[in-house]
Amino acid sequence: MLTTLARRITSWSQRRRQLLAGVAVVLLALMLAILYLRTEAVDPAISNRVTLNLRELEKLDAEWDANILRAHIGRPSPDPKLTAQLPRMRDLMERLRDALPLTQGSGASAAFGSLETALRNKEQLVGQFAIHNPPLRAALLHMPPAVADLKTELSGIEGALAPARIVVRLDTTLNALLTETLRYNIAPSPALASRIDEILGDVAAQQIAFSPAVIDKMDAVIHSCRVILEKRPLENMLEAQIAATGSDAALERLEREFDRSFDAVLLERERSRVYLFAYAALLLVLLAWAGWRLRRSYRIIGEVNASLQSANETLEHRVAERTAELEAQSRQLERLAQHDSLTGLINYRQITRLLERALARADRRDSVVVLMFIDLDGFKAVNDTWGHATGDMVLQLVARRVQEKLRAEDALARLGGDEFVIMLEDVTSRDGALRVARLALEQIESIVEADGHPVSISASIGIASARGQSGAARGQEALLADADKAMYEAKQAGKGRFVVSPQSQWLGPTAREVPRERLRELPPVIEADATNGADRDPIG
Repeated sequence: MLTTLARRITSWSQRRRQLLAGVAVVLLALMLAILYLRTEAVDPAISNRVTLNLRELEKLDAEWDANILRAHIGRPSPDPKLTAQLPRMRDLMERLRDALPLTQGSGASAAFGSLETALRNKEQLVGQFAIHNPPLRAALLHMPPAVADLKTELSGIEGALAPARIVVRLDTTLNALLTETLRYNIAPSPALASRIDEILGDVAAQQIAFSPAVIDKMDAVIHSCRVILEKRPLENMLEAQIAATGSDAALERLEREFDRSFDAVLLERERSRVYLFAYAALLLVLLAWAGWRLRRSYRIIGEVNASLQSANETLEHRVAERTAELEAQSRQLERLAQHDSLTGLINYRQITRLLERALARADRRDSVVVLMFIDLDGFKAVNDTWGHATGDMVLQLVARRVQEKLRAEDALARLGGDEFVIMLEDVTSRDGALRVARLALEQIESIVEADGHPVSISASIGIASARGQSGAARGQEALLADADKAMYEAKQAGKGRFVVSPQSQWLGPTAREVPRERLRELPPVIEADATNGADRDPIG
């Protein structure tokens, strides 16, 4: 009986040990599974997709801003309603919304809400901008040729029938109206608006001396001018409000929050991986102590370790590839934001940055910065005759040939359409700037063939300069406005020439003024090496 009882006690003790061993094995396996799942909690591909979505959203927002800028300067946008990017941007926003639950804390959600509000406000403001911009652009395009047509009428029969003093007065008034309106378009102010109102009243008062046909043309000019007076300040205000929405800053904040959250998750994954390796080492000790009964478990853990090592190597390789792709995309986006896609030249945004820095350097060095505003003559005829493909090739030829004649430190930019800008630093004399302008004009006029078609183009060039502290105080906008106005004077003087702004500042005594009609007759610049414009100094 005692033997039977001892056997029962022994059997119960063995079963108890086996049960405890089984529970221990289950707990050990459960702990191993928990650690493994924590190392695989978040797929790195999700983080990469979120980053790519953010990059694409930034690119679309930048394209949206570029379309608004094109509409502002009068260049037609690919989408007249300025909403081509919105469907894709909304889709990307929904994808980012779906990724918010993967983040930690409320920072990403708050940043997403700010971005959503900024984009909604920006969409509303752009809608208002799209309403007011077309009549303003139409008025700006209509007014110069309408004034020219009206002046032609005054020089014909209408001028002969009306009193001579009224004709002369109206001609002078029209010149003043066009000049002040263009100035107002560049920098609107109440004083300029009042001045233009006075000129419009003078024009209206002289209508009585002319025929109904001329009066209709005068009314059309007055209407265009009124549209510019009304729409330009409104459009500038809308652009300022669009810029103040801060969509770019909200995007950057959201990207930082996603990066911070995913970095925390990745850190937790790495910590779990360390725990997993430590736990695997503990299991190896237990396997060595357990002997042959746990050899099968040992093989399983070995396979798990190999799987983890392979996953780690694959993860590092994928992260390296994604990082390289993102860096390449970032460089491409940066270049697109700073360069013209057709000619490869820097764009308006980049030239204004360079001009601002150049004026700051000129302030420190008491040097001269020269700006040349170039508008091609005859380019519209090339487009109308041979098509836009030939016109694009002409623009590329102009960019390449003019660039070859500039120094390495000079800057050539394309503003859009057939408008270019040259920026020169450390100019020592007015004559040096004129030589550069003549070289640019000669290079443009030397283009007589494009895409197998004969072409004939020239250029009207406006030259303005700023010196030292006083030039820096006036600022880049004033320098651009002076060069632009001088270019229009070159147009009015007969095209194919260059005109120096009277507000230009130079080092030393002012050089002798050259009559505009003789600017084309200046002696050619002596070149050290005509095949390499960077090896000579055209500035003098």
